[in-house]
Amino acid sequence: MSKFLNLLFTTCVLSLTSAFAQDQAFFDRDGSVDPATNLPTSGPKDGLEPIEMVNPRADDIYWQKVVYRTIDLREKMNYPLYYPEEASDNRQSLFALIFRLVQEGKIKVYDYTDANEVFNDEHVVPFKDILEKYNIINTPKPDSITGDTTYFVDNSDVPNRDVIKYYVKEVWYFDRISSTFNCRIIGFCPIMVQETDMGLQKFPLFWVPFERLRPFLSQTEVLLTDRNNGARPSFDDIFMKRRFSSYIYKESNVYNRNLLEYNSTYEDIKKEQDLVKIRLINFETDLWEY
Repeated sequence: MSKFLNLLFTTCVLSLTSAFAQDQAFFDRDGSVDPATNLPTSGPKDGLEPIEMVNPRADDIYWQKVVYRTIDLREKMNYPLYYPEEASDNRQSLFALIFRLVQEGKIKVYDYTDANEVFNDEHVVPFKDILEKYNIINTPKPDSITGDTTYFVDNSDVPNRDVIKYYVKEVWYFDRISSTFNCRIIGFCPIMVQETDMGLQKFPLFWVPFERLRPFLSQTEVLLTDRNNGARPSFDDIFMKRRFSSYIYKESNVYNRNLLEYNSTYEDIKKEQDLVKIRLINFETDLWEY
């Protein structure tokens, strides 16, 4: 009797699975992949919410450390953040996404300074200023009713090819209530590299608060590998699961100096970077020493 019930249960489960699987066919009537989603196995991401994070009380954080990193998009692990150079196949680069969100007024970006990152209205960078400062080709379109001017930028003129690095500000902290050691990204700063009369120069463009960007990151899919085109997480998945390569260029310190300012050689910088990592690991390890 029990074998019969087990068989019946298995049959019901398989039937239900088959019924749900038939909601969307992989191929259309002509035998090609559905052009609406291109790859239905990846699943639609419209309306997806960011991965939920606990927001601890300030009084419960008794230790924290601010660390600054550089993400170099020329490293293979970071290719999903850089490619495609032009939007295609339901995908776009991270900078192309940020650029369009700023253009449409969906997010605000803020001044880049070496001293501090302040995310308030006094430090907002208007989209028009970005276009003018970095000579981005655009077409102004005045609105006859409101008097406002919008700026059209063709996909080929978005300078995402020149943005090959990002600065990342993050904070490591210990929450005494949940007894967890966590890391949270605070913001990104795209870095544009261009040829000038003085040679190649890098231009940190602006700071983007990570939390305000996350709702859009979670709805933008990424192709991680050529081996499986159906495995497409979102940008939010990449950053929350820390599936990117980076190196430390600064940690919070009394003098507010980055590693390059007090290390003269590459070897010294590498040693200091390793020391910062070790101190973070040791702090977490020491928490559980008895």
